Amino acid sequence: MLGIGDPKLLAICQDGRCFYCGDVVGAKVTYDHFIPKCYGGIDDIANVVLAHRRCNILKGDRLPTPDEIDRFIAQREHARLPVWPPIRALLIAEEGQEWIVVARAVAAEGGWRG
Repeated sequence: MLGIGDPKLLAICQDGRCFYCGDVVGAKVTYDHFIPKCYGGIDDIANVVLAHRRCNILKGDRLPTPDEIDRFIAQREHARLPVWPPIRALLIAEEGQEWIVVARAVAAEGGWRG
């Protein structure tokens, strides 16, 4: 679950911009699970980004692209925010095997709390 200060931390980390399109989010902000809940994604700042509602809907339940993963990790490291380990695991996934890598990494994490 997101903590009380987490939305503000995300806004600072992302400079108040949608993770996917880069435009200012304003009042139309939503929280997107970077690794979707259908893949075992958690409700934690280590797995959530700010996104416009339309961008969140367009992303849907897909896993992040390699470029999105690199950007996510760079933003989090710069802001000293946590990165959920299954996100890092996706960096080594072979094409077409991403869901298997995520499933194994999620299972290995169990009750992870950053």
